[in-house]
Amino acid sequence: MKNINFIYILSLLFLFSSCFDDLGNYEYSDVSKLTIENIPERISVLGSVDNIVVNPVIKSSLEGEIKENDPNFKFTYKAEFKSGGYLGTTPWFVINEGGELNLNRLAEFPPNTYIVWFIVEDLRTGIETSVTFDLVVTSTTYEGWMVLCEEGSGKRVRMDMVSKISADRNVVATDILQPLGLPESQTAYGIGFYPNTYAFPGDQIIVMTGNGAYRLDNKTFETDESFNIFYLDFVVAPVDEVPVAYQPLKSMRANFIITDAGNAYVQNIGTSGAAFELPINTSSRGGAVEYKVAPYIGLQQGASGTTALFYDIDNKRFVGWSYGSNENARNILNPISDPVSGALFSFNTSKELVYMEGTRYSNGLVYSVLQDAQGKRSIYGINMSGSGFIQESYYENLNAPNFENAKHFAFHSQFPYMFYSDGKKVYIYNLGSNQAFELNVGLAASEEVTMLKFNLYQNPGLHLLNDQSDEFMNIQYELIVGSYDTSASHNNGGRMSVWKVDGINNSISKDFEYKGLGKIKDIVYRERR
Repeated sequence: MKNINFIYILSLLFLFSSCFDDLGNYEYSDVSKLTIENIPERISVLGSVDNIVVNPVIKSSLEGEIKENDPNFKFTYKAEFKSGGYLGTTPWFVINEGGELNLNRLAEFPPNTYIVWFIVEDLRTGIETSVTFDLVVTSTTYEGWMVLCEEGSGKRVRMDMVSKISADRNVVATDILQPLGLPESQTAYGIGFYPNTYAFPGDQIIVMTGNGAYRLDNKTFETDESFNIFYLDFVVAPVDEVPVAYQPLKSMRANFIITDAGNAYVQNIGTSGAAFELPINTSSRGGAVEYKVAPYIGLQQGASGTTALFYDIDNKRFVGWSYGSNENARNILNPISDPVSGALFSFNTSKELVYMEGTRYSNGLVYSVLQDAQGKRSIYGINMSGSGFIQESYYENLNAPNFENAKHFAFHSQFPYMFYSDGKKVYIYNLGSNQAFELNVGLAASEEVTMLKFNLYQNPGLHLLNDQSDEFMNIQYELIVGSYDTSASHNNGGRMSVWKVDGINNSISKDFEYKGLGKIKDIVYRERR
């Protein structure tokens, strides 16, 4: 037993001796400890306008401050919704795709509150050090000018917005719908808008493109293919056609859509189903299409109208829709009969419709520009007040230079003025005096006009409730000129200029303008209650 203990003790002494000898054969060093400073707990930015800027200071207990291009470290910013949910296919998404230490990128994320992790990985040990901060992306879409644009030779559709952030701050946000899910689309047709005073369904906002028409979420502007109005609002989705014109009656008794196939549809609000059915350019509900209609809808503006004006391009005549108790009659269009006496013109015009626009002039005058076989143009005025189609005015032999070549038009709601442009020049035409004057809208030699418009507020009562200024309310009677600088080397050569109209001197004066937009096709002010 003693021999065994002695041998055991010798073995232990030999083992300890070996361990002490081995201490000289290894190199030991302290693990580098990192601290991260200069990151706030919360960063607030305006979506698609402001950049997210973060400049961390990283210090190593062994190496001092860690700089941007240190090959021993990897830098990652990854974010997720703070309230949960996925923005893409995974909860996390990286926001410094290039691995930068200092973050400086556009906040092109849907409005929300995000939690962001800033992670520093020591590539030698695999050890990660991280800190978090809240990123609050606020909306640019609450109120302001929605500007539907095209860019490039492919006419890619995008929406820019001049956002009203406060009474004294307006900012331009470009391409706001791309990160919010708008399907890739070509050719911009227009914006359909009606501010609904009720919480449900809320504001109606529709973007019409050559690839489809999409509703926008009235809070976030988010959209995707599931927001296609053919899937949401139609009993049977039309095939091989897309909406190019959308107009609601102010009373919201009905909504109208015209497609590029020349078909008109009505959604009779308040009736069972309240959906778009089959085309109404027919003489019997649900019957075969009998003719095509032009992409314009004439409505009384500023009052609760009960009629709508369309134009049959096959038979070259005006046709009308009327709201009534007969549901079948509300789902067809009817030819409009000429007055028995005192006719200014025939509703069967035998002319091509060039343009049509509803105004508040004379309590609801709809102006139409028509062209005969010889290329001569004239103006028809049809009054839509009183639930009828009353011939009110007819203008021919216009003393208006370049009118036969005009591509853009806008009619005033307070004065008997028509504005028109051939793309290079803008004119004002006084319908009362039969005189036209060229206007200076500040066009450069390389700039072309892409749109003329008056943005009549759809519900002025909302602005009165919001105590809006007279100056703001008067903007709806100011001429909006959309133009594009063709020499721009980027896709932001668009300019929106707004002009006060002098009702006495046949002139205009600039109120304000915004630059850096796409090629403007339509502009609508998003009103808020």
